[in-house]
Amino acid sequence: MKVWLLLISSLAMLCGCATAPQGAPAANAQTGTCTVCRYNNDLACVEFRMKDSTPKVDYHGQTYCFCSKTCEAAFVKNPAKYARAASSGSSTSAH
Repeated sequence: MKVWLLLISSLAMLCGCATAPQGAPAANAQTGTCTVCRYNNDLACVEFRMKDSTPKVDYHGQTYCFCSKTCEAAFVKNPAKYARAASSGSSTSAH
């Protein structure tokens, strides 16, 4: 399991976030928080601009939004892990 987490973490660092930081969001732009990036302490992607194409997953009556399809896929693989961290307000490194 540790090897898998290390591999995913390394891949995430190499690939970087799917969204490029572009300064402060416009006043009328809706922003979201990527649960997976928050859990992984990827501060570059935690806050992102929401679009119609923003990946979303409904889990136990709550909608979770993601900065990329990669983060959406990670959440779908283990939603309890990320949802638990989101509800507790804490973030933990996956290392």
